[in-house]
Amino acid sequence: MEKFATFFRVNYSLVVGVAERRLDSKQDAEEIATEAFHIAWQRYQAGEQLSVPWLYGVVRNLIGDEYRSRGRRAELQRQLNEEFALRIPVSDDLYADVRDAVERLPQMHREVLKMTYWERLTSKEIAAALDMNSAAVRARLMRARRMLRAALNELQGRTGEEVRARG
Repeated sequence: MEKFATFFRVNYSLVVGVAERRLDSKQDAEEIATEAFHIAWQRYQAGEQLSVPWLYGVVRNLIGDEYRSRGRRAELQRQLNEEFALRIPVSDDLYADVRDAVERLPQMHREVLKMTYWERLTSKEIAAALDMNSAAVRARLMRARRMLRAALNELQGRTGEEVRARG
């Protein structure tokens, strides 16, 4: 246990510094450090050796995951703007609201939206996965978009009212 505690103390600021320089966010850097040392702890518990090069590789992988997550959020913003004419920036709160709105949809609509936008499957691939024809998938997707658009417009209206009330 003391060996891990020493490894943590000696390397924590290194991990946070590396992550912060690449992510431009102290909070994100600290989250990366927490996850990196969680992984290190699991490795240590399994009896494996810890080293700075290994830890650096873990940090690089976690930073890569964060970049991909940011990219997905940016892509979601682009799609929301395009598909749903949503004109407010995607914050983490709005991202969570969109996920919540999707989760409230009926299962059959939710599934098609997720497969289309999260998993990036074509209507033909979705049709094969759901054992239905492509036309039915496109119709279901159209209805799901309409339902989601209504929920997002309601959210956008509330957000606009909240901003006006605060201003």
